[in-house]
Amino acid sequence: MRIVLLLIFMVASVLPTHAQTLTTSNVQITWKVVNRFRLFKDPALFKAQENAWRQYGTHVNSRSGSTEDNAMFYYNSSVLGIEHVLNDRRIPFTDILRTKFDWRGWAAAAVDNTCWNSKERRHTGCGDVGSYINPTGHEIEMQVTPLQSGTLISEYNCEWHVGDGPVITAPCDQAVQATLPYPNGASISVNVQGERAISIDAKVKDVLIVGFGDSFASGEGNPDVPVELAENNRSNNIYPARVNNDVSGSAQWMDELCHRSLYSHQLRAALQIGIENPHGAVTYMGYSCSGAAVEKGILGPQSYVEYVSQKDNNSDSVAHAINGGRKDTQLYWFLREMCLDGVQNTDGYWVCPNNHFRRNVDFVFLSVGGNDIGFSNLVAWATLRKSFSAGLASFFGATVSADQFSENMKKVLPSAYAKLAKAFEKALPLATDGLAYDPSRIILTAYPDILVDENGKTCSGVTDGGQLEDQFAANQSLDRFSSWLVVRQAKLDAAHDQLTALHERMGQLAEAVGWTYAGRAYSDEPFKGHGFCAQRQNRLDDPAEMLVVPCWGKVDRATQTCDTGLFSKGKAWRPFDPNTQNYPYALRQRWVRSFNDAFMVVNQKVLDRDGRIDEDASAQNFSETTGGMHPSAEGNASMADAILLDLRGEVAKLFSE
Repeated sequence: MRIVLLLIFMVASVLPTHAQTLTTSNVQITWKVVNRFRLFKDPALFKAQENAWRQYGTHVNSRSGSTEDNAMFYYNSSVLGIEHVLNDRRIPFTDILRTKFDWRGWAAAAVDNTCWNSKERRHTGCGDVGSYINPTGHEIEMQVTPLQSGTLISEYNCEWHVGDGPVITAPCDQAVQATLPYPNGASISVNVQGERAISIDAKVKDVLIVGFGDSFASGEGNPDVPVELAENNRSNNIYPARVNNDVSGSAQWMDELCHRSLYSHQLRAALQIGIENPHGAVTYMGYSCSGAAVEKGILGPQSYVEYVSQKDNNSDSVAHAINGGRKDTQLYWFLREMCLDGVQNTDGYWVCPNNHFRRNVDFVFLSVGGNDIGFSNLVAWATLRKSFSAGLASFFGATVSADQFSENMKKVLPSAYAKLAKAFEKALPLATDGLAYDPSRIILTAYPDILVDENGKTCSGVTDGGQLEDQFAANQSLDRFSSWLVVRQAKLDAAHDQLTALHERMGQLAEAVGWTYAGRAYSDEPFKGHGFCAQRQNRLDDPAEMLVVPCWGKVDRATQTCDTGLFSKGKAWRPFDPNTQNYPYALRQRWVRSFNDAFMVVNQKVLDRDGRIDEDASAQNFSETTGGMHPSAEGNASMADAILLDLRGEVAKLFSE
């Protein structure tokens, strides 16, 4: 008996005197990647986006409607909702104006804090390219989450282990951070000191997304830091001028030559994939460039939208677009970062020798075709007055009628897409599901309908010679340039009719080469009611809704263009102060930058070879309108949502592997 009692005592002395504190039945280990969009150098930038998404979700959940309907609404408009939270001049989802509002927009604080090196024009802002493309680990946040109400963990200290990493000790109710190795992951375990640990296996899914394309993809019209206009500086004694009328006063871009910004719909879609997948991360590489076409931009060098001027023999200013060199192509830019053995040109195609890539690409976002068939030329045809100067026509690259645009769709676009498809197959590492190359991972985005008013109808224009031009909202939206531009109904109708045909043609050609066509940016009509002439009728006194450019002058009608001249009668700005009431990223009815908007947001100038502003060349080349007729930040957000509607299923498959 003594022996039995002695054995019982010995066993009891080595067992805990109380029940296990942390068990799989009362708590679970939860974790997430801290910065799930690796282009952001500072995780706080990602957290701000994630928090805005959650705030938008709270707002959606408060709506009347079923849980299922609200959830669908939430995910169908997530990026636009984030944009509303971050850039609304009012407290989100109220009519109360914020007392503290950064008129520059959320991207102004982020543009110099990314892994893109604007000087080198490479992804070296966070170290070398190799470590950006292939991370060795991801910072994660872990915590113990009680499964039952009443479970007390705050009174204990926990010991955390991630793989072979050092022990992290912290209160059990506190989240902790550690590095989770990539790509193999590691075991995460936690225990109260002196007790057995509970553990899970964790691995991050890092998705590589690459963006190629034109101005609709680059974010043209939406600089990361917009131009600042002065209250006391005037151009021609009548229109707003920059605070600093030199290079220092120019708008700022992630990539200046390409006018690529953080508002790009490709970037926003990639960012949203990271936001929605806590156990994943997105490595994003964007190369889209304003003015790009298939041959001139993606496969070969292009003329940029930035200009340089010089004096000719007559001492007049002559402006030329800055031209890229032989290797200034989007595909080459990608391969020089992606190929381990350099880049090679074989039979006219850029390729990676021996297909020795740093890693596989998961998705390619693509927006191209408009410049190949003359979309900007169609806009010029529809808006330029008959007496436009040779300089203006040169800036636009001449004009293309609606009939010619239609012909280009039939004859030019098929061969352009076919050549691009062949080049991509030779150059891109797109292996999936046992396929050496999967073209369905190339997502071609539709162009939205930008020519409608707040009612979803084609913007109205002049129909005869007796009408006042400024009575039409479309003409108010370009009044700064009304001596050169006018919207006439017949031409605008003809141009608008081509958009449906373009959407259908792009879908057919994408299917022919095996790409996925993200057509909802047009077919679901997200821009219905949000074209370049749209206004929110119950807020017409809001500067963000006003279509005309401020001017220093008096007019007979509020919508009338002011007369230029040294002896202008004005003594104050109308209809609003360009310095204190210019809100480039405040929410508004129109999701399209008008020519007036471009003047107020981008205000691009032509520089001479010494880097000084050439005002004569700027006026001659119409440069202040650069960015006009492109989606605003809200428009880009809506386009990102449209992409995700077609992509979430494939993304879910990736994260379930």
